[in-house]
Amino acid sequence: MEEYGKTAGAVDLQSSSMIQTILPPFIVGVLVGFLIDKLKGFLSGNETPTEYRNLSQMTTTGASKITKEKNISNKNGMTGVEVSKMLAQQDLELMSKYKKDIKSVGKALRLHPALIAAIISKQSRAGGTLDCKGYGKLDSVCFGLMQIHKDYHELKGTAFSREHIDQGSTCLIHLIKDMKIQKPDWSEEMQLKGALVAYMTGLDRVPLDQPDHLDSETRTKDFSNDIIARAQFFEQKGYKL
Repeated sequence: MEEYGKTAGAVDLQSSSMIQTILPPFIVGVLVGFLIDKLKGFLSGNETPTEYRNLSQMTTTGASKITKEKNISNKNGMTGVEVSKMLAQQDLELMSKYKKDIKSVGKALRLHPALIAAIISKQSRAGGTLDCKGYGKLDSVCFGLMQIHKDYHELKGTAFSREHIDQGSTCLIHLIKDMKIQKPDWSEEMQLKGALVAYMTGLDRVPLDQPDHLDSETRTKDFSNDIIARAQFFEQKGYKL
C-alpha cells in the first residue's frame, strides 16, 4: 500500500506540473478535486449511482390490478408485490439462459443485474412473448428481450444477445442520468423509478409533477414498481454484482 502511495504521489506531482502549464489554476483545482472524490469513492467501495445495492430496501407496491388480472386467473387476494415475485418466479427458468450475459453486462456497466433481469421479465417474460423474429407479439415495433423500440433506436445484436442486453441497459443508465439532472432533489429511489417510467414512455411523458403517481402514464400503471419488486426477487436468486 505504501509503495502504491509513493508511486501515485510521484505521478501526481509530475502530472500536476504538466497540467498547470496548460490549464489555469482554477481549472486544475476543480479537476484535482474531482479526481480525489472519485478515488475516495473507489477506495471506500461506495456504489456508483447505477448500482443500487440498496435495492432490497426500496419501497414498491409491485404489480397493479391490471397486471394481476392479465396474468392470474385465480384472484386469491395476493398483494402487488406477491404478484410481481410470482411472475418473476415463473420467468426464472427461461431467464437462466441469459444470466451469464446479464451479470456480465451489469458488471461492465455497473448496473444492478437484478434490474436488468426484472426489465426482461416485465418486457418479454424472459423472451417468452417474442415472435419468431424477436419482436413482441403484442408490440411489433419493440425488439428483443428488453423490448427496444425500433423507431427510436438503431437495433444492436439479435433479440437474445448480450449486445442487445447491453443496449437496453445503456439506455436505462442514460435515463437515470437524465433524471438526476432534471430532479436532483429526488431520492435515488425516485430517480430510478422516474428513469424506469421513461424507459417505457419516453422522458417527455414522465409525470414529474406527480412523484407519487409516476406509473400513471405506463400501460399497466405499474412499470417502475413492478420492476423493482421483480428485481428484489431476482437479486435473491443470484442476479447481483
